[in-house]
Amino acid sequence: MRVATKLAAASALHIGVLTVLLVHHVRTIRDTVSTGYELTEISSRAYHTVSDQAARISQLEENAAKYVVTRDAGYLSKYQELSAAFAEVLATLKQQPLSEQERAEIAAIEDHWTAFVVQSGTLSAGSGSGPPATDLLLPLQARLDSIREHTRRLGTASQEAMMAQLTRNTSAARRAEQLSWIAGGLVLVVSVIVSAMIIRSITDGLARLAAGTREVAQGRFGHRLGDLRDDEFAQVARDFNTMTIRLGELDRMKRDFISKVSHDLKTPLASMQETIVALLDEVPGPLLPRQRRLLELNRQSGERLYGMLAKLLDLSRLEAGVFEPKLERVDLHELIEDVAEFHSHPDAPVVVESPMPTISIVCDRDRVEQLLHNLVENAVKFATPGGVSIRATLEQQSAGEYRACRLPAAHIVVQDDGPGVCDDEKERIFERFFQGSAGSGRAPGGVGLGLTICREIVTVHGGAIWVDDRPGGGSRFHVLLPDAQIGNQVSAGFADAGTRETTHV
Repeated sequence: MRVATKLAAASALHIGVLTVLLVHHVRTIRDTVSTGYELTEISSRAYHTVSDQAARISQLEENAAKYVVTRDAGYLSKYQELSAAFAEVLATLKQQPLSEQERAEIAAIEDHWTAFVVQSGTLSAGSGSGPPATDLLLPLQARLDSIREHTRRLGTASQEAMMAQLTRNTSAARRAEQLSWIAGGLVLVVSVIVSAMIIRSITDGLARLAAGTREVAQGRFGHRLGDLRDDEFAQVARDFNTMTIRLGELDRMKRDFISKVSHDLKTPLASMQETIVALLDEVPGPLLPRQRRLLELNRQSGERLYGMLAKLLDLSRLEAGVFEPKLERVDLHELIEDVAEFHSHPDAPVVVESPMPTISIVCDRDRVEQLLHNLVENAVKFATPGGVSIRATLEQQSAGEYRACRLPAAHIVVQDDGPGVCDDEKERIFERFFQGSAGSGRAPGGVGLGLTICREIVTVHGGAIWVDDRPGGGSRFHVLLPDAQIGNQVSAGFADAGTRETTHV
């Protein structure tokens, strides 16, 4: 599934769930408002029923008593008006939406009221010679007391109906709240799951692209990205693989071209060098001092050019993987002494520091010697006279850069007092054709392959190489070469050895 489709599906799911929640909440709010109105109506009805009807019952009782005593027609008329009003309110209440308890109380009131109306007929039919007032009023008062009691019960029933409706409303609100929590929790869980899936699909693709980019940046054009999914990253992976294939082809063509041209140039250059040597040996005839000087400069330039071509060929072989190291156990200090002697001059000695007995390593002697020559040559370019030194120790504890090398390992340090290497160039100086900016105006030109060849040689031997700053100024190039030991024995007790220095002139 495409990433855009996943995002659209997740957004649609969230919007759908949120819409359902919104509709449910709107309905719950409407129901709550409607229930509030119903509760207000019930409360108002109960209040008016109890208050008004109770007042009418008292007035009926009062006017009946006054009429029986005074026989005043005005009291009888008022009594009849109150009776009609009571009956009208009672009929109105019967038409209202009532609970079962309320209807039962109204039915009881209606029964007692009917009996009261029948009994109250004796009031209007009676005269001054009729039965005593007490005989007329007692039955009516008993009926009115019953009506008053059922009216009070009606008010209580109305209050209970209101409380019941309030309870139902509270329950509905609680259910709505619970549903909201459940729906919210489900939305949160689904959101987390969907977001995690989308993030994982994106981060996995980005991580693969980042890893592939790092591989290509380090010159490994054979790296390919797997095409396992059907999304945008799959198309990017296919395009990335196409790009690396083309880069690999171009890099291979470049290496082949450099190797072929370098090899083809070495033959005429060797002939030129031999011719110059023959002239310097005065085979054709004697030379004037100025002629000899010009030929010497020509020979030195040819040697530098020959060295550049040799480096190009060496790097081509190393990067092509055709180099097979001829491993043997080599006396490292003897090798260092030879290299230091080669690069030393009377006014610019190379100091060899030996803080321990002789170290031997299993390596390709010629390649390690080439490694040392390149490092010392690079240091001599930037150092002041006598400012280059070499030392070798045995490392047995894993720390820092040592993690990339088998231990025990020989630790070679070539340091100089030159301008040093900028922090942002400490990795780049090992790249092909890169020329450092520090001290560029002081050192003679080159092709920028010496340190690249050093890195390839160290890699072939399973070691490590890096550069840091020398205390007091300058650079220190560190090299670790595995399978090292002191003499013919493993390095037990080497810390007690003394320190000596050898200066080659």
